[in-house]
Amino acid sequence: MKDILDLQKAAYIKEGVPTYHQRADRLNRCIALIETHDDQIIEALNEDYKNRSKHEIMTSEIVQSVRNLNFTLKNLKKWMKPQHRTPSFGAGLMGAKSMMVPSPLGSVGVIAPWNFPIGMVFYPAASIFAAGNRIMAKPSEFTPKTSELMKEAVGKYFDESEFAVILGGPEIGAEFSGLPFDHLLYTGSGRIARKVLAKAAENIVPTTMELGGKSPTIISDNVDIDMVAKRIMFVKTLNSGQICLSPDYIMVKRGMEQQLVVALDETFNSFYEGNEKDYTSMVNSNHFNRMNGYVEDAVAKGAELINLGNVDDASKDTIGTKILLNVNDNMQVMQDEIFGPVFPIMLYDELSEAVDYVNKHDHPLGLYFFSDDKKEQEYVINNTRSGGVTINDTMFHLMQSQLPFGGVGPSGFGCYHGYEGFLNFSNLRSVYYQTKIDSLFAMMRPPRGKLLEQMSKVMKKLS
Repeated sequence: MKDILDLQKAAYIKEGVPTYHQRADRLNRCIALIETHDDQIIEALNEDYKNRSKHEIMTSEIVQSVRNLNFTLKNLKKWMKPQHRTPSFGAGLMGAKSMMVPSPLGSVGVIAPWNFPIGMVFYPAASIFAAGNRIMAKPSEFTPKTSELMKEAVGKYFDESEFAVILGGPEIGAEFSGLPFDHLLYTGSGRIARKVLAKAAENIVPTTMELGGKSPTIISDNVDIDMVAKRIMFVKTLNSGQICLSPDYIMVKRGMEQQLVVALDETFNSFYEGNEKDYTSMVNSNHFNRMNGYVEDAVAKGAELINLGNVDDASKDTIGTKILLNVNDNMQVMQDEIFGPVFPIMLYDELSEAVDYVNKHDHPLGLYFFSDDKKEQEYVINNTRSGGVTINDTMFHLMQSQLPFGGVGPSGFGCYHGYEGFLNFSNLRSVYYQTKIDSLFAMMRPPRGKLLEQMSKVMKKLS
């Protein structure tokens, strides 16, 4: 691994800052790679999972990756332009110039998770390549077939000096985290993130962390509950809830819970009754057992269980959405990020109670609020903290190419997507061109006198 990183760093020094055409070529090769391997990606993911919806793979892994790469290509030339900044102290009047030049960092390490093994490499790859960097990616060992396919495909389209894929388990991951990258992106759990950060700190490697968390869904009493159920269940059942932005739990106005449960049940059946093959299984038996463990723990502590649909199949690690009522924070399901199809529902009387509950817990990656009242929307946005917010839907802020994607506090830091993603993987280099007129600056040099004192008074007032 170190040899590959050394190769990339040497190639960067030899070739210099990539031109627009070189960056565009790398982005185009990413698109070609994905589009020429779409059938193989679907096949590999269905080997890694015992069943993964073909339609979900096309939408989330393939189409969204290509869409993000194309958006980046469309805007790349504009993003690369140096920005003029006004020089201080009036120096601009004498010909001085201040510039902010977005420059490449060098080689960026990417540690990707198993839930979207293609997307979680190529979503950020758009920002990383656009910024002029090279990539070393470490995909998850939980999806070995897909990871092997990615390594093979990347090898066809890229030299290792541009883009390399490293395979292996936790020991390889630990070694990878300790490499002296110019930046490291990690997507996964907060528990592993602490280990990654500790290894990266040994080489003072700057990091971007996308860590998920318990993304809440708050429902007001002024909404169309059937529409709300459809929008929530679309995302909660996507990849069987194995998404960092999946709605983790619901908070609904007291008295609406039964209406909501009925609507969720009807929605689930309309999606999957007679269409069970389109419902994705858990990635492996450990995660299947983890979901059942949450349910058993919650029921033992007083929760009411409501099963939606009839897709449970232990032989395929498939588990339908499980609604839990009467939950509390003593239950494990309310302490961990669920990352699966278990769905706790909590009740509130006043909207401030829901906001207070969210604020007493770690800041989530996403926050979702359903309300037709503008004042309520502003109240929730202004009185909570989260990586992103979607109003009257769930997760769709992720789909907006113009918006950055990232967390805050325990749900992560840094971002990718859009212009802010380009900046995140750039060195925002300050460049100042000094004027040749020297009279003003001569006053600052010894021997100093009253003119400097007068100029100092002026400088205090200038910004």
